[in-house]
Formats: sequence, C-alpha cells, structure tokens
Amino acid sequence: MRLEPTRGGAAGNLPCYLKLPSVLAVGGSWMVSGKLLAAGAFAEVTRLAREAVGIVARQRAHGGEQ
Repeated sequence: MRLEPTRGGAAGNLPCYLKLPSVLAVGGSWMVSGKLLAAGAFAEVTRLAREAVGIVARQRAHGGEQ
C-alpha cells in the first residue's frame, strides 16, 4: 500500500515523509494557504512550490537519504 500524507505537511517535514518506502507523495496545503491566496501572494505560492520541488529532487538524488 502506498500513502500520500496530506496533514502535518510543511517543507521541513518533507524529507522525513519521503524516506518512508510506503509514501508515494506528500500533500502540502502550506504552499497554497487561504491567507496567501486571499492576499494574492502568488509569487510566494510559487516560491514555496519551487522550494518543495527542490526538496523532493534532493531527496531523490540521495536515494531517499538526507
């Protein structure tokens, strides 16, 4: 069974989740919070999404080890 955690996510938690073999992906509402969307802070949403992608890329490059 593969899981996709969607609660408790934050950029700092991604490596811990991604090390687990049962985790396929991690949801991340911190990247698109209602506060950011209401403020029209789309540059910040983009920055946070890029940060998450970078964390995943580094994790994969290290074979799941951080």
